[in-house]
Amino acid sequence: MRALKAAIRTFAFASLGLLSVATARAEEIVVTHYGSLLYGVPYAIAMEKGYFKEAGVDITGILTSKGGGTSVRNMMAGDTLFAEVALPAALAAIKEGFNIKIISGGTNGRSAFWVTRVGEAIDKPADLKGKRFVYSRPKSVSEAITLSALKSWDITAADVKMVAIGDFGAGLTALEHNKVDVAIIPEPIYSQKEKAGTKYKTLGWIDEKLPAYAQTVGIATDETIAKKGAQLKAVIEARRKGVEFLQANPKEAAQIVAKAYNLPLDVVTNAIANVTKMNPTWWGTGQLEMPLMQSMADALGSVGALQLPVDWKAATDPQFAPAAAKTQ
Repeated sequence: MRALKAAIRTFAFASLGLLSVATARAEEIVVTHYGSLLYGVPYAIAMEKGYFKEAGVDITGILTSKGGGTSVRNMMAGDTLFAEVALPAALAAIKEGFNIKIISGGTNGRSAFWVTRVGEAIDKPADLKGKRFVYSRPKSVSEAITLSALKSWDITAADVKMVAIGDFGAGLTALEHNKVDVAIIPEPIYSQKEKAGTKYKTLGWIDEKLPAYAQTVGIATDETIAKKGAQLKAVIEARRKGVEFLQANPKEAAQIVAKAYNLPLDVVTNAIANVTKMNPTWWGTGQLEMPLMQSMADALGSVGALQLPVDWKAATDPQFAPAAAKTQ
């Protein structure tokens, strides 16, 4: 009997030890605008399909942020494994001395609609002068792209009024109440508004002169890179599989995202279709697209939002990205 009790105690302690190890391996990640915008689609798929565990990392939660530098700060404050953030925010943090590196690519190029109110007399570049433009937060993709698009038409920031409003939905409310004149509507917000019957005048020509650019990138702290390289590689691999699943199975992907985002299936289906039609390769598979990253840096530098040049060797660590990234 004593031997049996001893064995039970040994098993119990061993089980506690295993539980402790499993808990230690559990991780969280940060994804900009997760649950509200489509940057997080590959991660939602990876969670649902088990790709994270399959790749060798236990992701127990995906945290969100409202964009810009908030995403970087959320990762740093929460001691989370990895974050996908706006490239402008990552570059700003690196310039400010944060001990982080860009380790993977995220999304690239156009993915949103430029809109104004129906009947508004905005039909050509000259009409943009004096108008009020809404963007999410300082150092966000929306700020950089808006300023760059204006500059491409020889319109400076001083020629317009830039209004930071945080949430894109709030920006649309401001537009509808004549508090701003031009807004960017990303998906799935556009499809939600469309389903609700809201009408806008689209201004697709605003960013037609912009070159291709990187929107978001994956980052990690230097300490995490040194200590948890295998987990970082697993996150990037799981996201890659999520992108490939999305491309091969858009209907099932929409069902997964609708559940994860708590949105109607028809809204998500339409949103994914709109982005794919606008830009089939918006969701990259993790490669560090250096020309596209440089394009965003140049855009930021041209409007005074970033001091150039960027020391890409110091700012990036390519060891975790898919192999194709290392040939660029």
